[in-house]
Amino acid sequence: MRASALTIGLSLALLPLSAAWSCQLTAKAQCPHEDLRGQDMNDMDLSGSNFERANLLANDMDGINLSKANLAGANLYAATLKKANLSGADLHGVDLTQAHLENSNLRGANLRGAILKQAQLDNADLSNADLRGATLILADVKTAKLDGAQLEGAQWLTRLICQAGSVGRCIEGQTIPSSAALHP
Repeated sequence: MRASALTIGLSLALLPLSAAWSCQLTAKAQCPHEDLRGQDMNDMDLSGSNFERANLLANDMDGINLSKANLAGANLYAATLKKANLSGADLHGVDLTQAHLENSNLRGANLRGAILKQAQLDNADLSNADLRGATLILADVKTAKLDGAQLEGAQWLTRLICQAGSVGRCIEGQTIPSSAALHP
């Protein structure tokens, strides 16, 4: 009995990740808690989809349309999302550490409490996004558009925490100690 359980376990371990999916990758897909890591999702239209708490670790997602999608609490560590449309998406609590979001549209996105450590945001549009309490330490935001973005409590570039009323720019507040800068 033990040998057959081991054989079944090994057989399941050898299946490709896509074989375990229980969702269809189309607009308005329902994929909460799915393990979709390492997948090529370039140029897909997944607008309005639910990927709450999904594992999208290191996915290739250039040009993807995730407008108005629910990605709350998802793992997008080291994901490539260049020229992605994430406008109006719910990204609160998402891990975007080392993610590539160059030239992406994040207008009006909810990034409250998101982790964007070392994220690449060159020319990203974060207009009217909610970044309250987000971690942006070592994130490249020099050319990002932040017009109207809510930044209160965001941990900023040089370990600065933005004060209340930080909209469109960070009003200097306190600085967190350097020992805490790279660790949650």
